[in-house]
Amino acid sequence: MHLKRFTDFALRVLIYLALHPQRIISINEIARAFDMSRNHLLKVVNELVASKLVTTYRGKSGGLQLSKLPADINVGHLTRKLEGESPLINCTKPLCPILPACTLNQALDEAQQAFFDQLDRYTLADLIGNQQDRLVNLLAQTGSEANYE
Repeated sequence: MHLKRFTDFALRVLIYLALHPQRIISINEIARAFDMSRNHLLKVVNELVASKLVTTYRGKSGGLQLSKLPADINVGHLTRKLEGESPLINCTKPLCPILPACTLNQALDEAQQAFFDQLDRYTLADLIGNQQDRLVNLLAQTGSEANYE
């Protein structure tokens, strides 16, 4: 299974915000930290705001903060929401001639469910774990911590 770039960016945004719980973070800072397109990042942030995971603040010192504690953000739930749970393959368009006897679709459905079940075991806090200082230092090396807007 391959995650959409949108989901990848959403998870990175949440990790970044969780690493800086005492600050309001600008979109530009996150874009620089991960070398992301600011325009694409705006779409991701809008979805996170609509999902009530991120709060935005307007104005010169505005930006973003998590709306929930990292321990309350489930990675599996978020991934399902952003990815959707559509089947990995569509055996009806075009109609596969072996569909009545094939179990490939069932096997892939079970694999997809196992994937989401595994992600359900993790929260945003788990993704950071005891690596908070190391993650912050790695991001600081990208120059994202200095001269942010």
